[in-house]
Amino acid sequence: MIKDNIKKARLKSGLTQAQVAEKLGVSQAQYARWESGGRNPKDDTLEKLAEVFGVGTDTLKGRDDGLEDIVNLLREHKLTKVQKKEIIALINKVLGE
Repeated sequence: MIKDNIKKARLKSGLTQAQVAEKLGVSQAQYARWESGGRNPKDDTLEKLAEVFGVGTDTLKGRDDGLEDIVNLLREHKLTKVQKKEIIALINKVLGE
């Protein structure tokens, strides 16, 4: 459920409800309602939450297949073209293509 994924992402990022609410410009009570399941955030708010937590909206919606973590890791390292080609070759090798 979205409420569980939001809470999990918040805890993983080491933020309090009050800190997240402040970043979003909403009250802590409003944010708490999203985590408790009393209300679901609108799509634009979900996008802002994803940005605050450094995850994708699919993660918050429970549609994460784990690929996002891999993509984020690769983005963090600012790979060269050569490194990208090597990683693609490795992935193809692992997948048998």
